[in-house]
Amino acid sequence: MSKTLVAYFSASGTTARVAKELAQAAGADIYEIKPAVPYTKADLNWMDKKSRSS
Repeated sequence: MSKTLVAYFSASGTTARVAKELAQAAGADIYEIKPAVPYTKADLNWMDKKSRSS
């Protein structure tokens, strides 16, 4: 029997909530992928073409 892993990256928390629900429903292990440098609010400003999220 193979083991299932849900690996996710979530800059704002939305994907984290879904990943946790999915892992629980599937009986899977869960692993958060974290950036070496945490994202700031400015990094997540998709309206700024120079932000890290763009």
